[in-house]
Amino acid sequence: MTFSLFDELGTHIESLSARRIAVTGSGGKTSIIIGLADQFKEEGVLITTTTHLASPRDMEYPFDEIAIDPNNPPKVGPGRRVLWAAPDSDKLGSVDPDLLEKTSKLAGYTLIEADGARRRPFKFHNEGEPVIPPWVDCVVAVVGLSGIGKRLDEETFHRVGEYRAATGSKEAWITLDTLDVLLDHPDGILKGTSAHPVILVYNQSDAARDEVVAEALRLGRTKKRITAVLAGTCRGGV
Repeated sequence: MTFSLFDELGTHIESLSARRIAVTGSGGKTSIIIGLADQFKEEGVLITTTTHLASPRDMEYPFDEIAIDPNNPPKVGPGRRVLWAAPDSDKLGSVDPDLLEKTSKLAGYTLIEADGARRRPFKFHNEGEPVIPPWVDCVVAVVGLSGIGKRLDEETFHRVGEYRAATGSKEAWITLDTLDVLLDHPDGILKGTSAHPVILVYNQSDAARDEVVAEALRLGRTKKRITAVLAGTCRGGV
């Protein structure tokens, strides 16, 4: 894990006075959330989802408590990272939105995974996502640069069929042009973020050539809706 990425990301979050943060996208959302939970642990961190998370049976979460009771909000004190979710078949699901908003006000920080990508580095949003609560202070949008140069198919791109249908793409490979399209498309990377500051994080940048990372950063910085653009690498969850 590259700690400088979280130092920089944490600095940008603090500069926005953001305490309640939605994380969207692909290629490392869970890793980003785990890293941010460590970064802000001293003040107490609530971790949750508005969609789904992997079950603790399938994912080893390094948190201090996992509370799977949607009707009983956990206490999130200083020095603690607490995952709160509802049981949902073989995954974890979302808790009541109003109860989540109230509980978030009692935590130092709240981190919300707001969509899914099925462990792909790239994705295209469907009609019902991302699920970003209106009261969050900022959105961290994640893209996995490990996808650049890979085949544009179901193995690397979540909802590739919807992407092709919506854009008319006949690309065989994921390129920087693909990234640029996703940054501009209404169902792409920035979907649902217009009411919030956005920090764009290119994760898995160690898997891309330096010139690719540099051009991805340049593309992100041309988008006026994006507050900051960062690149780095963290691994462990997606």
